[in-house]
Amino acid sequence: MELSCPISAERVNENVVRIIAFMVALIALACIAFSNYWAIVFLLIDFALRAFSSGKFSLLKIIALKISNVFSIPNKMKDLAPKKFAATLGFGFCLLITAVSLFDFYNSALIFTSIMIVFALLESLFAICVGCYIYSFLQIFSKKKAA
Repeated sequence: MELSCPISAERVNENVVRIIAFMVALIALACIAFSNYWAIVFLLIDFALRAFSSGKFSLLKIIALKISNVFSIPNKMKDLAPKKFAATLGFGFCLLITAVSLFDFYNSALIFTSIMIVFALLESLFAICVGCYIYSFLQIFSKKKAA
């Protein structure tokens, strides 16, 4: 399958995105470890800030930028659109996790949180953007449906 991501003239530092993804994974792991899903609400808000705005008020982005500067991690610029799409998926996952947690469906919350952790770790450790693959699948599906 050919990978196709939404393309944007805007750019983002992929290394900062990878640091953010690692922090998301750590926070989500803590939610599972302590059986407390209130931190998912924090992630929900942070994903919303990054998915639906410039992200300048995202606490995770601010921390990731500081980490990148302190350790002099080089910039690796990539298209912003696929990362925004992935942040939108993260927002959706956090919304789903919050909803099932509020209704005490612990096993469902555990499954969805685990999936989000896997996606975040793939991005942070291996620079694999699952959002790009999902976007490509949706694009192929919509072309087949139109035909």
